[in-house]
Amino acid sequence: MATYCIMCGKQRVGIPIRDDRILESMRWIKRNVTKNEKGNMLVVCKEDYPAYKKRRDKYTSRQALYIAIGVIFMILGLVVSISVSTVLLSILIIAALYLLSLINYTPALRLKKPADNVSKNHKG
Repeated sequence: MATYCIMCGKQRVGIPIRDDRILESMRWIKRNVTKNEKGNMLVVCKEDYPAYKKRRDKYTSRQALYIAIGVIFMILGLVVSISVSTVLLSILIIAALYLLSLINYTPALRLKKPADNVSKNHKG
């Protein structure tokens, strides 16, 4: 299985990408709709890590911002009118803002947690 960097697109060795619902959905579409799944492993190479980190931070901050804006719209809508239609519209706005945040989607890396390494090395 080949490993490709998600930043430069070249076949490289690097830190693997963590699979999540978005990547699973993209792979499902490639496997079942386009019939074009290659089965490559996605990584971030050492050279592109600084650019990846900047892009990932931008994605997570925008995602939090869009969801916060959606929650503010929901609260304001419920202050103005408490009704089923207001709640449904608010949920629709939050979902739309979440989907908007996926424009800058950058997957997380599969890193080991420092606590895991300490507990494995320390048999105390």
